[in-house]
Amino acid sequence: MRAAIEVLDERGFEALTVRAVADRLDTSSGALYQHIASRDELIVLIADHYLGQARLQAGSGMDWRTGVEELMREMRRVLLEAPLPPSASTDRAIWGPGTLRIVDAALGLFLAAGLTNDQAGFATAAIIDFVFGAVAIQRGSGGRGPHGAGDADDISAFLNTLPPDQYLALRTAGPAFLAASAESVFTQGMALVLDGVTSRFFD
Repeated sequence: MRAAIEVLDERGFEALTVRAVADRLDTSSGALYQHIASRDELIVLIADHYLGQARLQAGSGMDWRTGVEELMREMRRVLLEAPLPPSASTDRAIWGPGTLRIVDAALGLFLAAGLTNDQAGFATAAIIDFVFGAVAIQRGSGGRGPHGAGDADDISAFLNTLPPDQYLALRTAGPAFLAASAESVFTQGMALVLDGVTSRFFD
């Protein structure tokens, strides 16, 4: 893993291959394939390594909602900082120790709040899927950034070419949709998810 991250840091994502990592370890690709199945698996392992850097606030005495919010923000932070393409966190399931640590922490927060096993499972799946999706969109080439959707001006110009009786809701609320920053969408989306958990499972 250290060798793979060194290749990634020094030469970039496109140079990250099983052969490059094997060369770094002074061994053969064949020898490395005895431990990993493919480059895709190597990328998943790297993503899990970065997820393992999330700072967990276990035992801090905060209420369940604050704890979940902190966990979601930490998860988002490490995924945004990881030098990987947007699809790396969503192409394949990640089940390494870094990811399991986050899932365990989220489940623990919900269980400690009094949810049943099924309720804690659904709530944890919802928040983790939300974070992965939000990060993938933000990191995408046309994703949402600090000033809104990356192609907001092009979309607005395109809408102006359409017949005036089409996409009326988009014409009305579209500017707000396009202008919303990635940070504000994440914050509001996180509140919506957790409001839903509260309404469905606590009230």
